[in-house]
Amino acid sequence: MPQCAFAVVPQRRMLRALLGERVKSMAKVVLASSLTRWLPQAQRGPQGELSVDVEGDTVDQALGSLFLLYPSLRGYVLDEQGTVRHHVAVIVEGEAIRDKQNLGQPLGERGELYIMQALSGG
Repeated sequence: MPQCAFAVVPQRRMLRALLGERVKSMAKVVLASSLTRWLPQAQRGPQGELSVDVEGDTVDQALGSLFLLYPSLRGYVLDEQGTVRHHVAVIVEGEAIRDKQNLGQPLGERGELYIMQALSGG
């Protein structure tokens, strides 16, 4: 999987200014191929999946860092109220978040988030 941490370094000051607080941790965000299809071809991994290291002590900070790098993803992951969309699953450290409105969940020292489209239907 390609690593895009090089793109985060210039964004750190901007992220801190936008978030208005100190961010101490880095998080690994993995986007499933169903979401990376909305990115330009050059930004996708060879298998369609993308792994990015971003700053963030909480889920919302890590997502904010991700959206600074890939603004077009915001509308596919979050709705107009900033809530995770119904058909998107966010897995934090191996567990799906249950409250898609409260994204202030803290991440561990080296947190991991997996973002994918949720399966639905019957």
